Amino acid sequence: MYRKPIAPSLHCLQTRFAARRRQRGCLAVLLLFLAACAGPAPKVGEIGAVEGFLGAAIGEEPRAALLARDTLSAGGTAADAATAAYFAMTVTYPVAVGLGGGGVCLYYDHRANKTETLDFRAAAAAGGVMAIPGALRGMALLHSRYGRLPWAQMVAPAEKMARFGHQISRALAKRLGPQAARLQADAAAAKIFLHADGTPLAEAETVVQVELASTLTRIRTRGVGDIYGGEAGRRMLQAGASHGGKITIAELRKYRASWRGTAQTPIGNHVLHHPILGDGTNTSQLLTTTLAKTSTNVTANDIFEGADLARRGDRGEAALVVGDSFGSSAACVFDMNGAFGSAIMAPELGIFLSSSPGGPRPGGGGRGYPLPLLGVNDPLNQTVLAAAGAGGPQGALGVAALSLRVMSGDTTLAEAMAVPDKVTEWGRVQALWCPKGIRIGPKTCQFASDPKAFGLAVFDRF
Repeated sequence: MYRKPIAPSLHCLQTRFAARRRQRGCLAVLLLFLAACAGPAPKVGEIGAVEGFLGAAIGEEPRAALLARDTLSAGGTAADAATAAYFAMTVTYPVAVGLGGGGVCLYYDHRANKTETLDFRAAAAAGGVMAIPGALRGMALLHSRYGRLPWAQMVAPAEKMARFGHQISRALAKRLGPQAARLQADAAAAKIFLHADGTPLAEAETVVQVELASTLTRIRTRGVGDIYGGEAGRRMLQAGASHGGKITIAELRKYRASWRGTAQTPIGNHVLHHPILGDGTNTSQLLTTTLAKTSTNVTANDIFEGADLARRGDRGEAALVVGDSFGSSAACVFDMNGAFGSAIMAPELGIFLSSSPGGPRPGGGGRGYPLPLLGVNDPLNQTVLAAAGAGGPQGALGVAALSLRVMSGDTTLAEAMAVPDKVTEWGRVQALWCPKGIRIGPKTCQFASDPKAFGLAVFDRF
């Protein structure tokens, strides 16, 4: 028997509508709660301020590369990232980078479409075995001209690692071991980097550098002037004097890092920039000789003196390259004029004193050959290549040959870096290659860290 459906009562309809209103109200409250939890978007200076492609950082010491990546993520320029990475390496990689050392950088600024050489190598004093440090002046100059983030933000992460400790990376452990006997001769250095029995700290062991942290606090709050003429500078000179150093406070105050132009080698639609150094070092000759030969025929013996090539000790160099998402870039070679410099640490400062430049270096290494390189496309106003080699003549030849081969289209960056017979003798090379320009993003770029250095290449999203 058919029955007509009974229409719902008015009371039932009201109950259903009320339930639906309550559900919608709960959903709205939930969405507001989630939005409140998410918080405002990160501002410039905070990690995450840059969405998407950040740029890239490639260096010999992994923690420094990661810190450079964080700086790019916070909206920093390549200059900011290189400065932050430098300070990090004074803590995590003192075998080659220190407050008492120096170096050379090339910097390309996309706004001015200009590439410059920044020469801040440690300078020889009137007498003695200690060099006048240049790195602090150099990085302060780089940051002041091209940096975007506050100076204190460049120093603070390194200060924190020094004060509370960090685990030794494989990169440092590999180079620390052969220098244990030299470090044992200095009580302050031995206390930090060696066990009680004189054996070196191993990978993943924690090292704390309270004195260096205090010095970094001075630099963060007072700038670099305290090292070049203040109380910290006087203490550093006293430590050097006790080991035969004869630097005066006037020489320390007088030191200046220098901006110069670059030498240029056109390659296709790009220009390869190489540094012009004040002491007459001819990097153009190195590139010209490399260009004139095939990659299989170029050897270090074609360019460098045999006596220097025979020196296999640690020359105390480290390479770093950074490219930001704006199109600017930095390529740097830092130098302590020997592994851990003189292996003498200034008491109460935590600073290794750099050896006087020129001639054989402590620990068996010969002179350094700093060769950072930048490839730029002027019409695009952005970087296409940034590369730097460390390790003496082999590093300089390696970065020159690799850059020329990659920019000429002969090979990919990964293939050039992976050639066993060449990479073995070329030293340590860090590089990025973006043939269409770095602003395009990681899909058209190649990044590589020489595996011998146990470094790190970081890029893309945070």
